[in-house]
Amino acid sequence: MKEFVLKVAQRGFAAGKAFPVGAADEKEDVPGGYAAGTPEEELHRFDEAVRVFGEELAGAAAAADEDSAAIFKAEKVLLEDEWYAGAVRQLIRAEGLDAPAAVRKTGTDLARELRASENAYLQQRSDDVKGVTDRLLALLRGGKERALTAPSILAAEELSPAQLSGMDVSLIRGIVTAKGGPLSHVSILAGNLGIPYVYGSREAAAAACACSRLILAGDRLILDPEEEMYAQALRRQEELAMRKGKRAADRLGSRTRVCASISGAVDTEALRTSGADGVGLCRTEFLFPGHTAAPSEEEQTKVYRAIAEAMGERETVFRTMDLGADKNPGWLALPEEKNPALGCRGVRVSLKERDFFKTQLRAMLRAAVSGNLKIMIPMVTSVWEVEAVRACLEECAKELAEAGTAYRMPSLGIMVETPAAALTAEQLAEKADFFSIGTNDLTQYTLALDREAQGLEAYDAPCYEVVLKLVCMTAEAGRRKHIPTAVCGELAGSPAAVKRLIAAGIEALSVPLPKLAETRRLVRKAEEELRQFPDQRREVF
Repeated sequence: MKEFVLKVAQRGFAAGKAFPVGAADEKEDVPGGYAAGTPEEELHRFDEAVRVFGEELAGAAAAADEDSAAIFKAEKVLLEDEWYAGAVRQLIRAEGLDAPAAVRKTGTDLARELRASENAYLQQRSDDVKGVTDRLLALLRGGKERALTAPSILAAEELSPAQLSGMDVSLIRGIVTAKGGPLSHVSILAGNLGIPYVYGSREAAAAACACSRLILAGDRLILDPEEEMYAQALRRQEELAMRKGKRAADRLGSRTRVCASISGAVDTEALRTSGADGVGLCRTEFLFPGHTAAPSEEEQTKVYRAIAEAMGERETVFRTMDLGADKNPGWLALPEEKNPALGCRGVRVSLKERDFFKTQLRAMLRAAVSGNLKIMIPMVTSVWEVEAVRACLEECAKELAEAGTAYRMPSLGIMVETPAAALTAEQLAEKADFFSIGTNDLTQYTLALDREAQGLEAYDAPCYEVVLKLVCMTAEAGRRKHIPTAVCGELAGSPAAVKRLIAAGIEALSVPLPKLAETRRLVRKAEEELRQFPDQRREVF
């Protein structure tokens, strides 16, 4: 028995047979020799390999969820694009290379070009190029990948979606690779499928390829465990699968998730047992009260990690610190403004105070290893703000990688709480991974009504039609761009609004812990009415 501690791309627990992918006996491009033909024959062989591989990717996309299908479709685009396939054909025609040699040279050159990029995302796309190249070479040599026949943990130097496209993913229990990372397409696929994934050691990956069975527990990889340990691990894996299935069954008939909104000190045990489908909004600016200085990276990591671990596989959305306006901590020297609600607040503060912001982002990236953590930006009004935050995230990921610190790149969403964001939701949806509509601020900015104003309650009706119209507009934009939309704020738990929000296509509602049970009751009632009277969905707005 041997044990390694690795970097985590997707956290989880798994046990199964070791299944080497790209083992030594499969690495030669054309074992046994390759009888090259004329350029026309080589072009035909290449085109036939592209056709077969394209069908494999199309089949994998058809069987996958929307997010995973998009990755397989992107692989198919790469396979058929002139950038790749055109270069191969040119080498065959102009330089007289046979098909395998042309594929190998094209793949090597393009992968090297991507790895040389300073962009972390493009660097990891080199894995996709290599995966496409390896699969084409396998098809050209007439070989086929070995089929999975039992629950297994894949072990490899590196993996790509192309290599997964022909596999039975229901039998994949975990993944371990030498190369890879949380930004890779394989990591995204693994996350969508709930498959644990660790990486970062050539020695561990090679040893895993050579052993017979594996246990993957968080960042620990155990090779050839003793019989009793392995039997216990298989039982635990089965119990976890049953719990996951039970949670899914408990939600049958209730499409809309009911999540918790949390602020301030958090009782993680109460949160874990609350019955919430996730944390839809964690207001991070309230997690560090009484500080005379900005909370450190270590301190923030510890707090975020505890919350993410308490929620386990359930989604946990952390909003970056929404400072400014009425939230002006002494340790952050914000300028005095005549109208702070319309001044430097939310993401504007974060992008102005980059060092402080990057400290928080690094802490979130590190904590994301411990759970299903997502990041959300407050007070977005423009596309460039989302692009700027993504650039900061990539910088932070690169810094952590260079320091050898474990991290995972989470989904990045935005708060829609200004009319500007709602009116440009379709453009923002091209840059964000999800929406959460903050109805309190959206109401304030739409109605030009101070949230603290006294004696104007009549103007702040809980279901004000114009605010709901912006909610509907945002949800529709998200649906067209295939990203989910949630709602937090007073409307999320309002008896007068819940059915209208669900009818508009809202997928999750976030409310304070004491309101969870009542909101879930409202959701079930609303969904039952909408099932019985589906025309009401068209009558909401």
